Amino acid sequence: MKRKFSCLYISGLFIMLMAGCHPDPSDRQMPSSALRVTVERFDQDLFAGDPGNMDSIIAFLQHRYGSFFELFTRRILSIGDTGSPGFAQRFQSFLTNYDNYSAYRKVQQLYPRPGKLDEKLSEAFRQYRRYFPDKKVPRIIAFVSGFNYSVVSDSGLLAIGLDKYLGPEEEYYSRYGIYNYLRMNMHADKIPSDCMRLWAETEFAYNDSVNNLLTRMIYEGKIMFFVKAMFPNDPDSLLWGFSGPQMEFCSRNEKQMWTYLVEYKQLFLTDRFTIDKYTLEGPFTSDFSQESPGRAAVWIGYRIVEKYMKKQRSLSLEDLMKEDDYQKILNLSGYNP
Repeated sequence: MKRKFSCLYISGLFIMLMAGCHPDPSDRQMPSSALRVTVERFDQDLFAGDPGNMDSIIAFLQHRYGSFFELFTRRILSIGDTGSPGFAQRFQSFLTNYDNYSAYRKVQQLYPRPGKLDEKLSEAFRQYRRYFPDKKVPRIIAFVSGFNYSVVSDSGLLAIGLDKYLGPEEEYYSRYGIYNYLRMNMHADKIPSDCMRLWAETEFAYNDSVNNLLTRMIYEGKIMFFVKAMFPNDPDSLLWGFSGPQMEFCSRNEKQMWTYLVEYKQLFLTDRFTIDKYTLEGPFTSDFSQESPGRAAVWIGYRIVEKYMKKQRSLSLEDLMKEDDYQKILNLSGYNP
């Protein structure tokens, strides 16, 4: 079973949004142009019940959302299985917590149903089906979790934590001590690309016998190349989550960044600290300059992939996503900024 949990703004990734398009055998025959995604509103069903009757709420959510309800309670809220002692009381505490309910009310103001999010995700998954006609579209569900997760995926499932997309100025983010560089991307327009980025990481997981900085850069570059293909008309600054000046820094200093990595022999280092320093979210990439964005090395990985695909014109996006020989991608790209 495929399962990936990722929080963009805490561990280096994102929140949960779940748009509901139930996997169905007939889905494979559906023309991509007719595909429509509907975000299922677990958040609304969750808070619609009477906290004084937890047995009824639990039974309803289990029946309607199946495995996602268990995922939500065990992994997202970390309150245990439904059969564990004291579960109902812990779940009730979550529902009656003032901050959680207040966040839910703010989510309802920003994300009415049906909404713009459904349309944007439908566009993205229509692109996805054009490139990958044999792939299923996940069930998508929206939730509120007390600011725990941005986007989460599981087998056939994509979930979005809407309370992590209330806007950079949301007072709760400041109160909870969320860094400014993370808050700048906690807004509605960032949800679609965050969703497709995580879905790509779920469907095309990292696979290499050697885990070093170079392979991670190129793998993450492949993921961003995928995201760009899903949103061909969106600005790069939105897809990457970089500011305008940060995008300019990358373009202006591509050669200098690559030269630094080569000359200081960083590319083949395998320690987790080095890899994370260059590829995870952050206010900047320390070895490059405070003007650089976090994940600047991933941008270089993307440029390598871009060069590779321009030279290998017979390859499809599906071919690229299946290619796990990252040294081969570098060699055939002829990358030399």
